Amino acid sequence: MKVIIALVILYIANFATSYYLHKKYVASQKRVRQYGGVSTARVKGSLRKKGKIVLLAFNEEDDTITYGEKFEGITVFSKFEKIEGIEGLTLDEVESKFEDEPVIIQAIQYIRERDTDEGSDKNEEIEQENIEESDIVDKTTV
Repeated sequence: MKVIIALVILYIANFATSYYLHKKYVASQKRVRQYGGVSTARVKGSLRKKGKIVLLAFNEEDDTITYGEKFEGITVFSKFEKIEGIEGLTLDEVESKFEDEPVIIQAIQYIRERDTDEGSDKNEEIEQENIEESDIVDKTTV
């Protein structure tokens, strides 16, 4: 019986800390979103290694970083902190300056993938429009 009670207490504690971390993440994401589009990346930690979450705000027109925050730690008492010296840098400059931070490089890659994904979506839309126009031409000639 004592084991079951201990397990229930651990489950409740796990739920409470997860909820607390989620609230911190959402508040930070709202704060970063004020500066532009947001790219998020994370590196999972373990008992010995710190986990990291990075939120980067970027200008969608010229792909410069406008703001960044990083969460790094083992416990729930860690906080999101501003990344110093990242504002105003281009994606290439961020990669060279923060090359020893794989989580920041991962967030930059997500920004670049967004650019290629948007381009492929536009190409698909153009192809769809061309198909619809060719259907109209075929129907009128028949």
